[in-house]
Amino acid sequence: MRGCKYLFLILPICAFAQPKFMIQDLGALPNMPSCTGTAISQSGNVTGYCNPAGGSIYLGTATHAFLYSKGVLTDLGQTNEPTVPTGVNDSGVVVGGYIVINLEKGISVAPFIYQNGSIQQLAGVPSDASPFGLTNAGQSAATQVQAGGFNFFITSEAFFITGAGTSMALPSAQSSQAVALGISPSGDWVAGAIVAVAARQVDTLKGALWNNETLQPLPLAPNFNYVTATGVNDSGTAVGMAFTFDFSDLLSPHASGDAVLFTNGGVTDLGTLPADRNSAALGINNSGTVVGFSTSQSLDVTLFFQPELETASILSHAFVYTNGVMYDLNRQLINGSGWQLTSAAAINEAGQIAGTGIINEQQHAFLLTPVTLPQINSVVGGGLHSPPVTAISADALFTIFGTGFADPAVMRNVVGTDLMNNALPTNLANVCVQGGNANWGLLYVSATQINAVADPLSTSGSVPVTVITNCGLPNQLATAAFSVTVAGESPQFFFGAGNEIAALEASSGIPVTPDTPAHAGDILTAYGTGWGATTPAAVVGSLAAAAANITGSYTLMVGDQTAEVMYAGLSPTYAGLYQINFTVPAGLTPGNQPIMLTINGVPTPTGAMLAVQ
Repeated sequence: MRGCKYLFLILPICAFAQPKFMIQDLGALPNMPSCTGTAISQSGNVTGYCNPAGGSIYLGTATHAFLYSKGVLTDLGQTNEPTVPTGVNDSGVVVGGYIVINLEKGISVAPFIYQNGSIQQLAGVPSDASPFGLTNAGQSAATQVQAGGFNFFITSEAFFITGAGTSMALPSAQSSQAVALGISPSGDWVAGAIVAVAARQVDTLKGALWNNETLQPLPLAPNFNYVTATGVNDSGTAVGMAFTFDFSDLLSPHASGDAVLFTNGGVTDLGTLPADRNSAALGINNSGTVVGFSTSQSLDVTLFFQPELETASILSHAFVYTNGVMYDLNRQLINGSGWQLTSAAAINEAGQIAGTGIINEQQHAFLLTPVTLPQINSVVGGGLHSPPVTAISADALFTIFGTGFADPAVMRNVVGTDLMNNALPTNLANVCVQGGNANWGLLYVSATQINAVADPLSTSGSVPVTVITNCGLPNQLATAAFSVTVAGESPQFFFGAGNEIAALEASSGIPVTPDTPAHAGDILTAYGTGWGATTPAAVVGSLAAAAANITGSYTLMVGDQTAEVMYAGLSPTYAGLYQINFTVPAGLTPGNQPIMLTINGVPTPTGAMLAVQ
């Protein structure tokens, strides 16, 4: 039996919790209210672009790239062509492409870099290429696109941009062109595709990875004609899109595509969110968490570039894929009511996600930061017996053990100023405990332990108990409900040291311990909780105003003797605390004697001791 009431053996519960995120609206630039988020760095820098209306580069309006860093949104300046940033690093360097899409003349691109406070021409890379991704060492992938085509695949070439300001062409397969669309955080891997072209038709398009300039083709996914990789992590695990598309059309009404994951030489179709018809994976971190979008829209020639180039649609949903499950990020937010997250563009090693959504009918970029949900590991009687008392009864003190209940520095006891009308607070240090639909009175709160008093309960069955952190605030979080058995009585003693109950000699107030044992004829007061109903009835969750006897029939045994009891009931001026006043029987053998209180046939757990002389 544990003597300290803040100690308990906590066994871990191994289960995958749903991911939860806090959203940060990145705002907008002056006179440019429509913004798109495209990339994120390891430290949480986010880049993207804004324009006056619509959030699409097709509109022919000016676009300004932005950098969001440490809470500040910076306009990177006006350029002559639409700017689409595709990579950012922890130093605030941004790369991307000037991208012009003309429905008559086709696509043209040119590279840029933002550094030292201005947008500049990116040197060392072909002038008709666009970079994709940026490492902290300054490395990037790039795709060269000859002007006049209508997509990024035909007549293209892949490059690796070194941190030294030079680039090298990446090998392609036979006579095929190559496309580079992503780079790993270490810069060792480049993700993309290899293409074979006959006239204006794409004959084959397979996913590819380049590692140390070596081409590694990726397998096609079943039921799709093409596949390409858009992102890769440091272990060479890649993500992308498997699709079927007629490249002779800008919009293919019968096109289809699914997000895919490439690992260990195989390909896994991640499917779509419910009711959607297409999806694409855009990013993956070293933990294997995948982000992208799922949509009920038809696909056009931009395919997985749709979220970065076109107006956000309420028909699209940003997703995160982790532990084998695809989650709609709109359902994983703990704040940000009113958002429609349409696409998740990138994820970093901390699990932060950058992307695009709609809020108040305006397209905005967002930053998601993962939060860890609090978790209940056990709920036990406040006496902290071992083995524990796992049932609770009305007006009983009980203890919740778990994780994430409060900030690690919080260790908060209730004080007099917390009381209102003599009642315990139901919100202490922004923490609440909910039993069923009611918030219960609190005595102590920390990150891993809560002491509370149960509200009125039935005498059988169970009650769901939930801990709510940041209670009442916009970012409040709740644990999963923890089912706790309820009973009319769940009697237990409190303890001083070891397995010796907390008892005082009545006349002197001296604690009974092996050094100051009780003697035959002494009148003692022992304390406990969970002793059941009283008369008059307890005002549950309030400090007891006066004595109130327990209504259940009871006996108190010390050793093999029945003790004479003068009072058993509520302890005045306390909440959830009971006391029993009794006379130590004669004829006991000196030393620690077992003590047991039985109420309505329910005994306190065995192992409790009283030191006698």
